[in-house]
Amino acid sequence: MAKLRRGWGIVLSAKDVQETDRLATVLTEKEGKVPILAKRARRIESPYGAVLEPTNYVELIYYVRVGPYLLKEASLLRRYPGISGELARLEAALEGLNFVEGLLPERVPEPRVLSLTVGFLEELEKGAPPDVLLLAYELKALSALGHGPHLEGCVRCGSEEDLTWSPGEGLICRSCGGEGEEMPASLWRAMRMLSRLPLSSAGRVRLREGEVKRIRALLRGHGRGDYNPA
Repeated sequence: MAKLRRGWGIVLSAKDVQETDRLATVLTEKEGKVPILAKRARRIESPYGAVLEPTNYVELIYYVRVGPYLLKEASLLRRYPGISGELARLEAALEGLNFVEGLLPERVPEPRVLSLTVGFLEELEKGAPPDVLLLAYELKALSALGHGPHLEGCVRCGSEEDLTWSPGEGLICRSCGGEGEEMPASLWRAMRMLSRLPLSSAGRVRLREGEVKRIRALLRGHGRGDYNPA
């Protein structure tokens, strides 16, 4: 007989399956990232379709089984209207949740990442600059999982001169084998500051649009190359 379990967490993503079902991925407090199947959630009379929306903080009761867990009950603990009501904030929230979902293996508790994710959504809700906050969140999520890029000079010798970027490692100087385009000091120092500051202070880091895009591309490459959950 399947075990019944209660959990709390953030809905990372949700998609429609079959004709009336919904499959949600939830970052829970005790089990980490788990897939949960909500039968008939897309029917008009179901209360669960609106609950299982990305960014929602929810309480769940579900059956533990092989494959996706099966939802028994769900209730909404918190919604973030300030995020859903502004496109730039919603896009940042969904992008950040998607990034973290791709990093996490299933059913491995990651309480630091959950706490970080709640903080990210709360700061978005309060009005923090979404583009810079997103970068800070992703850097901190990588670090929380033990895979953050090295930003304290060259990873091999500590030099702060002639630095390049190596996906999966971070900064490497050319003398130690670094290749590719040189990393401007202003860029990697901004990344280091974002990784150190609390999320509530991320808005203090000023970046131009081109710098935001470049850091985002670097983190995407780093995440793909550095942590590939089974």
